[in-house]
Amino acid sequence: MKRVCIMGGGLGGLMTGALLAKEGYRVTVLEKNRIIGGGLQSFRRGKYLFDTGMHIFGGMGPDGQIRLICRYLGIEERVKTAPRRVVVTDACDSYPEAYTEKIHALTEQEPLYRLKPSEVEYRLTDLSLTAKELVEQTARSAEELRLLAYPSLLYGGREDSPAFLHALISCAHQQGTYTFTDGSVHFAELLAEVIENAGGEVRSGETVTGIETSGRQVSAVHTDKGTYTADLYVNDMPVSKLLELTPAGAFTPAFRSRIGAVPYTMSAMSVFIGLKPRSMRYDGEAWFAMQDSCELWSMDECAEEAWPQAMFALPSEDSDNPGFAATITAVCPMNYDYVKRWEQSVTGQRPKEYYRWKERMMHQAIDVICEKLGASREMMAYMDAGTPLTIRDYYGTPRGAMYGMHRSSSNPLQSSLSTRTRLTNLYLTGQDVNFHGLIGTSLTAILTAEAIVGHNTIVNKINDTI
Repeated sequence: MKRVCIMGGGLGGLMTGALLAKEGYRVTVLEKNRIIGGGLQSFRRGKYLFDTGMHIFGGMGPDGQIRLICRYLGIEERVKTAPRRVVVTDACDSYPEAYTEKIHALTEQEPLYRLKPSEVEYRLTDLSLTAKELVEQTARSAEELRLLAYPSLLYGGREDSPAFLHALISCAHQQGTYTFTDGSVHFAELLAEVIENAGGEVRSGETVTGIETSGRQVSAVHTDKGTYTADLYVNDMPVSKLLELTPAGAFTPAFRSRIGAVPYTMSAMSVFIGLKPRSMRYDGEAWFAMQDSCELWSMDECAEEAWPQAMFALPSEDSDNPGFAATITAVCPMNYDYVKRWEQSVTGQRPKEYYRWKERMMHQAIDVICEKLGASREMMAYMDAGTPLTIRDYYGTPRGAMYGMHRSSSNPLQSSLSTRTRLTNLYLTGQDVNFHGLIGTSLTAILTAEAIVGHNTIVNKINDTI
């Protein structure tokens, strides 16, 4: 049985590990945080449960990608989700036909999105059309423009982002949106269970401190608690972090320079609100709202006093009081430069000035929540927030990026990464590779696993379960 060591226990690492475990590999996952899952992490504050990421996603419909992958892994019935309807404020209610036709045509370029076998293992999708061009060519009014632009928040979109990427997110949401009902971390735990039931292990609270190479292969991974050797290695850390931990000669100077020049996607402040019992009705809706002054393709760029320009707000249902909301989580795009002055600090050890600033910005966001959702401060029993520095420290992403490296239609080769690397036994997975979000990262995990077990091997087996 071949051994695989996976560096990083986010969705990419856990999904890749679960797929490889299903194929008979002995998998060890190393995760620096105490709680596994990366963007799937959840936390409790008293009676309130909050998800840190993966708040809303597609792929759980009858033929959805995530549902079919979970069926193949044997965990379909244990993944608890609920449908959610996304309401975009001050926008139209339906998608223009031209837009729907275009995004479906774009997704047809990627067989993996449909979980269909492909002729070649890896190819660079046509990225010549930008997301901005896609939206502006098909929107007939300002109201339609707002509706079509909102998916950009779910992948950190800019005006030069590929229309293809925008289409993947938007198409999935048109087919139905969902949230986890018992905490997103439970999904991470189910993936870990698949790994452990196959004889592997998921080690949390263990930080990778160095990667040893010999010739064109990884020979060992060092952590703050020990050393691991395996036949194969998979990286789920940001690629920039991988390069920091490998010897200078492991990757070419040109590759290091290319990765160092890639910009990262936007960051955010997340506001977590616990509501008093039976104070706010729950109707299953998630809200996307933006200010009239918001620039659609730079939602995080504004003066601090004008922040936030946009937000995604998700109430959760109170299990003790059905029909009423228990919490509200609001994700508000935020420029990392707001917190750059404190970037030398770490969670739990930041200066008082930072906490005063965070409190002020949190209340600015709550003002918008009250205005757009009809909430009030009198309903709120608990409130806190996480900033771009929080994301940076817990997810390990440069500049607190929510969705890894930025993809650009103007320079597609700069951020285009194969799952294979120059080191013959090292592979890449996670949001820095190919796609974003729950669906995108899971599809990349298939690509990574199939680079090891054989092209179309897993896709064909998934289709056998339909």
